[in-house]
Amino acid sequence: MRRLYRSIDTVHRQTSLKLETASPIPIYLQIMEQIRQRIAAGTLPAECELPSVRALASEHLINPNTVARAYLELEREGLLSKRRGAGTYVSSSAARLGAEYARRTVRDLLDKALDAGAEFGFTPEQICELVDERLAARMEIGV
Repeated sequence: MRRLYRSIDTVHRQTSLKLETASPIPIYLQIMEQIRQRIAAGTLPAECELPSVRALASEHLINPNTVARAYLELEREGLLSKRRGAGTYVSSSAARLGAEYARRTVRDLLDKALDAGAEFGFTPEQICELVDERLAARMEIGV
């Protein structure tokens, strides 16, 4: 029995979401984004079972249709798969899709930083120096 409780607790910690009901971002999009991020980071590996629609809705006091919509959209993206009578799981192709998502997300953030640098009048050389400086500082602290 103890082993069963541990595995359920581990799955719960992996999928524990932080939803902000006051946010202008719809709840289903928050769920999708956080699951995508966990898959990309490897926190939710392939074949990992997700909480049921009812369990997640109950935990966050939200409508089960909201969770179902998020799961359905992620299934359409190929990140999740449903097994009749067994639940919802991270799909076997999720690692590849998660890596693509991570790369796209970091690239988009870099584009925003480059745009900001250009708006402030930095030259490409100055931006490269700043990036090198930040990378060196992060390596020093082991990040």
